[in-house]
Amino acid sequence: MKRLSFILLSILLVILSACGNDSKNANTDASEKKKKESKSTEAVVGDLDKINLEVSLDSLKSQPAGTLMEHLTFEEDVKEVNHQAPELDPELKKVLPEKLKALTDSTKDLEELKKSLLKLLASPHYKEVIEKAERYEPPFEEPYLPDPTKSTDGKKTESPQKAIILLDASSSMLLNSGGRMKMDIAKDAVKSFAQTIGQSSDVSLVVYGHKGSEADSDKELSCKGMEEVYPMGKYVKEDFHKAVDSFESKGWTPLAGAIQKASEMSSNYDKGTTIYVVSDGAETCDGDPVQASKQLAKNGKNTVNIIGFDVDAKTENQLKDVAAAGNGKYFSANNPEELKNTIQYEWLPSTMDLTWAFTMAPIGFEVSNEFKNAEEFPRKLWYISRRELFRLDDAFSIMKEKKMLTDKQLEKLENWRMDRHDELLELSREMEEINRNKTKAQADEISKKIEDWVEKMKKLKEERGDKW
Repeated sequence: MKRLSFILLSILLVILSACGNDSKNANTDASEKKKKESKSTEAVVGDLDKINLEVSLDSLKSQPAGTLMEHLTFEEDVKEVNHQAPELDPELKKVLPEKLKALTDSTKDLEELKKSLLKLLASPHYKEVIEKAERYEPPFEEPYLPDPTKSTDGKKTESPQKAIILLDASSSMLLNSGGRMKMDIAKDAVKSFAQTIGQSSDVSLVVYGHKGSEADSDKELSCKGMEEVYPMGKYVKEDFHKAVDSFESKGWTPLAGAIQKASEMSSNYDKGTTIYVVSDGAETCDGDPVQASKQLAKNGKNTVNIIGFDVDAKTENQLKDVAAAGNGKYFSANNPEELKNTIQYEWLPSTMDLTWAFTMAPIGFEVSNEFKNAEEFPRKLWYISRRELFRLDDAFSIMKEKKMLTDKQLEKLENWRMDRHDELLELSREMEEINRNKTKAQADEISKKIEDWVEKMKKLKEERGDKW
């Protein structure tokens, strides 16, 4: 009997121990679950100080990316979206209900709900798109308006009907001047020069020194590498700029060969031709540029003008002799500003046809087309805000379906969403207007400069006895 009692007691102790362990395990599991839920809730509703419900450029730029939106690329976020809501991302669709449940379980405070929804779903690209919109500047080029009253000798220069620009692209143009590569400086200057002289002359651009390299093995290739990259004809801005940007500095300096090429070209023209040379170096291809220049100018109608750009004394002496042999002028430019001023005030014709001066200003369709660029990033601001608002709609639908909030609470959130929608639309329109005004203001300013210049030239011509 005692033995039976002992066995029963042992069995009872085992059962009680098992129950205790089960209870302990259950308590542990419940505690762990509670910790996880608490952590999840904290991740949704915690750290809301950085979330600003105000709709302004500053608040949007400082808006943290939604924790569920970090995967969203800029390209995807700025795609055009109008009234049709895009499909909710499958991954977001999978995790959003759980996050919303944690949120609504932890708070029913309206302000906390709004901030927490933005913490989850706000676009990560407000700062980038707004800063790009703010950096917009119209790209219209400032016209070069030559003023003969600033010329060093005060003489008028008749505009040539044919103009050949010879541009040195030898390896020395890879050096820096004033913090920029000399080739880039020269290209910018030539673009501006051609824009103005092209109003009254046919233009050609010949480049030399852009073939091969400065190595001895490439000398023959480089010295024979003269190329007319813009054929003689009417100036067309887009085509001329494309021609100027089509080559880089590389090799030797066949100055004589380039002048000879210009001489061959001009022999086919009925009237005189003016050659404009921009160079930073002397002849290195064993040619005789002085003789070549003399040969070009022997008909009495052609001239060779040269700008020596940041050259040494020996080179300058050779270039002066070349210009003199070509019945032209030599000008020295020791830095980028001098190069610009020399081209602007010495080479450009002072008696160009003022009737066509207005074509240097941005005209109607150019301004209208530029409006599209001005509006690009303000419009993208609207697109990313629309996507964000549609995500909020999806969140409201989930909360309504799962009865996470009352109808009245949801109505208040939806009213906030509509107000935010209107404020973001107004903000994007304000940015569009600011950028359109920038475009119009610059176009008007350029037009006014040209009008004032034309009037000044008319008066000057009248003072000198020229008929307008």
